Amino acid sequence: MEVLGFLRLEASGPMVMVALSVVLLVLLKWYSTSAFSRLEKLGIRHPKPSPFIGNLTFFRQGFWESQMELRKQYGPLSGYYLGRQMFIVISDPAMIKQVLVEKFSNFTNRMPQSTMHTSRHHMATRRR
Repeated sequence: MEVLGFLRLEASGPMVMVALSVVLLVLLKWYSTSAFSRLEKLGIRHPKPSPFIGNLTFFRQGFWESQMELRKQYGPLSGYYLGRQMFIVISDPAMIKQVLVEKFSNFTNRMPQSTMHTSRHHMATRRR
C-alpha cells in the first residue's frame, strides 16, 4: 500500500483549524445565498441580492421610490429579498384583484397586520 503513502497527513492543531475554518466559510457562504434562488425558480425578475442582507441597499432612496423603481425596471410583477425573506411585489390592478379577491385562498402566507394598528386598538379599549 505504498501507492497511497502520499495521502498520509498528520492532524496537527493548525491544520485542523485551517480545515475547520474553510468548512465554516463554505457553509456560511452557502447559508447567506441559498435562499436567493426562489424568485428565479418562480420566474420573477428582481435585483441581484447581496449575501446576508439581500436587497436592503436597494431601498436607500426610500421605500416608495424603490417600489416605483422596481416597477420601472422589472415590470408589474417583481420581487426582492430583505435578509433571507422573499417578497413579491404586484403592481398590476387586474393581478392584484385576482390575488386579493378571486384566488384569495391560494395566497394565505402574507405578512401579519401592522403591530401599530393592533396596539392602537388595544389602547382604545383600555381607555374605556
